[in-house]
Amino acid sequence: MACVSAAARDHRFLSNNPPEVQWSGFLSEGYELTDAAAPEAAFAKAFGAVYGGTVEDRAFTALTDTRFYGLNYNIPSLCFGASGAAMHGFNEYVDLESLRKSTKATALFIAEWCGVEKV
Repeated sequence: MACVSAAARDHRFLSNNPPEVQWSGFLSEGYELTDAAAPEAAFAKAFGAVYGGTVEDRAFTALTDTRFYGLNYNIPSLCFGASGAAMHGFNEYVDLESLRKSTKATALFIAEWCGVEKV
């Protein structure tokens, strides 16, 4: 709002008719997974087995399902998935090889984190 006010001061019309700025966007509570060393280590192991290398940490301001699980249901959650483009657009797509790899990494993570039983 300070930027708009500063720009309006030097404008012939707006200096006499100051604009009002109103936020009308989406706001939500943030979510951060805490005490996550053990699940992150299990995921890193699964990720490394499929992709090689290490997992890149990312912090961002987008909304993911981890927020709903963590805040509303007290289910700690990691966010991971396939790559693609145009997310939520009419031309959204997912890369199929990326889907195969992310599915394999997710399955290995579940086996590592939850364990497996012989039947």
